[in-house]
Amino acid sequence: MSSSWVQMEVVEIKRQTPTLFSAALTPVAEEHIFHFQAGQCVNVLSNTDKKGCFSIASEPEEKKSIEFLLKDQPGTIAHDIVQLKAGDRFKISPPFGPGFPAERFKQKDLLLIGIGSGLSPLRSLLKSLLRREHSFRRITFLYGVRTEAEIPFKDEFNLWSKKIELQIVLSQSENSEWKGLRGRVTDIISDLNIHPDETICCLCGNKEMEGQTRKLLETKGVSKQNILLNY
Repeated sequence: MSSSWVQMEVVEIKRQTPTLFSAALTPVAEEHIFHFQAGQCVNVLSNTDKKGCFSIASEPEEKKSIEFLLKDQPGTIAHDIVQLKAGDRFKISPPFGPGFPAERFKQKDLLLIGIGSGLSPLRSLLKSLLRREHSFRRITFLYGVRTEAEIPFKDEFNLWSKKIELQIVLSQSENSEWKGLRGRVTDIISDLNIHPDETICCLCGNKEMEGQTRKLLETKGVSKQNILLNY
């Protein structure tokens, strides 16, 4: 764990879905500036000495604040954080990990694939990419959740749907009014229209999903070097 902790102050904790909360934070020291790459993580130390690791969900261009997307599970540090109020404080480490090398993406087709709270590093990347969207040939985002109620940042998804090729997949939807895709994200990959030699894929999900997705993308001709995780 890091020895150079940064004291953070809560700006807002907001419920996004029944189980997911966003946390907006700013450093207590006004002069502190965050330098990180989309997809990177930080370690977190609560006031009760619980420790955890979370991907940053905000874009690196926002130098004076960061956001997390946290799954509220009793007994975890995420649960402790979502109980906090504006003005409460806790510590985080400097950002670390490889993240996503966005400098490689220029003039490429980008395919982002994530599920659930795995949205965090992909949101960071996508918000950054959309600041210079004309640098890329095409951006496709395939995102899976169980039900429509579990889609976080709905306003952002509505905006993204106007700027990129967005496909949301529901795995357990009983809502007959849902007009989008149903199943799992891995069920959809074989039908994606991609140019394997020109496509870079960024993934975030559980180990099973990531492993299955890798194999499916390789079957479609995408090289291993162009299938990226953020860790």
